[in-house]
Amino acid sequence: MEIANENTNSYLKRYILQIGEIEIYDDYMLAQLNEGITIDVDTVREIQSIGGKHFPTEPFAYITVRKNSYAVDPTIYLKVFEVENLKAIAIVSEKFIDVHNIKIEQHFFNKPMNIFKTLPEAVTWVKSHL
Repeated sequence: MEIANENTNSYLKRYILQIGEIEIYDDYMLAQLNEGITIDVDTVREIQSIGGKHFPTEPFAYITVRKNSYAVDPTIYLKVFEVENLKAIAIVSEKFIDVHNIKIEQHFFNKPMNIFKTLPEAVTWVKSHL
């Protein structure tokens, strides 16, 4: 995951999946998903199972680097909301469309969610919500 080079922490575990790459850190997950996928209920279940394995009860955050274009079904946030110990979601992107999409996605997720231009900004923000 190229953008992870900006991250000063070392990941604890890396998953290379059909949907993309997920890295696990002490208190957050970092994902960079593949071009053209659709994040739907099945995708969320796969990501949730990884989160549950590493953060069964501890508070954690999810950071996604939207370098690639992919579709997000905003209703999946209703499923994500069920993960009680997930405290915040950060999106890293400089794309205008993502800034617009986050405004829609926030209506479906009743926890802190924000968009950032850089990974270090996103990491600092999610850590402030744990």
